[in-house]
Amino acid sequence: MKAIISTLMLLFFLTGQINLTLAAHYCGDELKSTDVTIAPERSDCCGVDLVQVPEADCCSDVYTSSDSDDYFGKTQFQVQLSPEFVLAYVLTIASIQLAEIQISNPEYLFPDRTIPDLTILHQSFLI
Repeated sequence: MKAIISTLMLLFFLTGQINLTLAAHYCGDELKSTDVTIAPERSDCCGVDLVQVPEADCCSDVYTSSDSDDYFGKTQFQVQLSPEFVLAYVLTIASIQLAEIQISNPEYLFPDRTIPDLTILHQSFLI
């Protein structure tokens, strides 16, 4: 069920990203055809080839599309650093790097531990 929902959501998201266009062809005031395409083309004027000159206000094509940038616009970030912050950062990093670390007892930090027997640890015995 989760796979079906995720697939449907992915298809819904991707259809918005490919910028589908709804093309409607009107002859006068009457709707003759509609198409959903990616790249719309000018259609014939009521079945007449475009080679012939149609009447002036006979046909019209209306294209409706949504641009993905309308919904997913790029945001702009402006970063302003105050001089006090930069000075505090530089002084802190410089003091950390200049400090010498002396280990008085290295055995305390890195104890010598034996590796446990894995068969006993995981209770897997051969019978």
